[in-house]
Amino acid sequence: MSVSKGFFKKIQQWAVDKQSDSIAFLPFQGDGNPYKSKVFLVGTKPELEFHMDAGDIEIYADSLVDSRLFHDVFHDEMSREYIGSINFAKWVKEHLNESVTLSSINCYISDPANLKQLKKSKDPLYIQGFEVFQQVLHEFEPYILILHGASTFKLFLNQFQHQLVDFKEQDLKETVANLEQKGVIAKLPLNNGRYINVLVCRSMGYFGKEGNSFGHLKSTLNMLLR
Repeated sequence: MSVSKGFFKKIQQWAVDKQSDSIAFLPFQGDGNPYKSKVFLVGTKPELEFHMDAGDIEIYADSLVDSRLFHDVFHDEMSREYIGSINFAKWVKEHLNESVTLSSINCYISDPANLKQLKKSKDPLYIQGFEVFQQVLHEFEPYILILHGASTFKLFLNQFQHQLVDFKEQDLKETVANLEQKGVIAKLPLNNGRYINVLVCRSMGYFGKEGNSFGHLKSTLNMLLR
């Protein structure tokens, strides 16, 4: 699937750092039209590390809506969390006939070893990584937001807790495994006045191929999407 000219311009604005003329952000990744995706699966930051010049933006943009192309381009960079995320997306598509879009609370593509320093120094690109996620979220307007992993949940709260509706303070003390059993833990307002259902689960690194231990999350999705 190739993206339209209008959508390409949005991706270009999200992905490219104009100062370095390189692709610095992974705003989203999925398989098909993300505007039709009801489910966002969100991690802390992009699992991939790579360097691409802005001249590669066309193939990069196309890969964001084509999982096979994305795999062909970045096949040497697949983490356990990413593989689990892809398997989860396949399960949702097969069993619930819904597409899943992947994203991150911070979309900046960075070396994990430098992450603490980037945060401490309030690096402009690190700050922009949060802004890119919020722009993508309000652009696609998903129905469900799934935060996978404890670090993702913590970072999400740092950015969005003040906006949440129907969120219980006691959930701050719960583990993600316990929150996974609760189903919808909060609602996040969109610019269009609608609310996103917020779910939390363990890292997708534990999902494996079939996600046999993620039965409660699957049941919650089945209830929300049917």
